[in-house]
Order: sequence, then structure tokens, then C-alpha cells
Amino acid sequence: MLCEYKCIKCEKITEKLVKIGTERIVCPICGGTALKILSVPNFVVHGYCAKNSYSSQNTKQSSASTSSSKQPQ
Repeated sequence: MLCEYKCIKCEKITEKLVKIGTERIVCPICGGTALKILSVPNFVVHGYCAKNSYSSQNTKQSSASTSSSKQPQ
């Protein structure tokens, strides 16, 4: 699991691939104790109820609007 850790001594933030449950690591910069910090998740919600650009409802609407805009005037 890729986690972020902040060193208590030098206050640098590092990422490290560790086993689940690891709370402390040794800071690779200064050798001090680094504690796990909460990082921002990076994921997109997909599904029927999701209101995003990947929703099937938005795709149907956008294809209908592009076909009507291609008609000659």
C-alpha cells in the first residue's frame, strides 16, 4: 500500500510502499521517525447514480446535442 509519512524531526513528507498496518517508518532523509498522515484519495465514482462526466445519462444528452448541431441551416 502506498502511504504518505511526515517526519517528526525534519518535517519532510515522503511516500513509501508498505504493508497494511504500518504506522511508523524511518525517514529516508534524516533518519528520524516518520508518522503516517492522511492523504487525499484519488478515485472517480462510476455507476448509475453518479453525477459526473462518465454517467450514461450525460453521454446520451451530449450525443443528441452534437447531432442536432451538425444539421445544415
